[in-house]
Amino acid sequence: MRPTPSSNQMREIKVRFDEADLVALDQQAAVAGMSRAELIRSRALVLNCDNGLTVADYHRLTSAATAYLRGDIPRRLVEQLVAFVITWIPSSSQPNSNPSSID
Repeated sequence: MRPTPSSNQMREIKVRFDEADLVALDQQAAVAGMSRAELIRSRALVLNCDNGLTVADYHRLTSAATAYLRGDIPRRLVEQLVAFVITWIPSSSQPNSNPSSID
């Protein structure tokens, strides 16, 4: 049995992403002004999520955007874009957030 870490120590877990997802996470983290790990943690724990969106809302938004685009863009890319926008909106109210700096 592994020892339980103290309350001020974080435990490591493993999550696997393919390269395209890592690129998307890095871009979203950069826009939000945080590290990739902080972004993943905040999403996993739904920190700073005052926009009221649920997982079901995210799926509805993704489905609606995919339908709007009539399949011209693969759903996976639409999912990444929807996640980016949801992440960017709260961070856009922070200082140093400038939509013109997005590449």
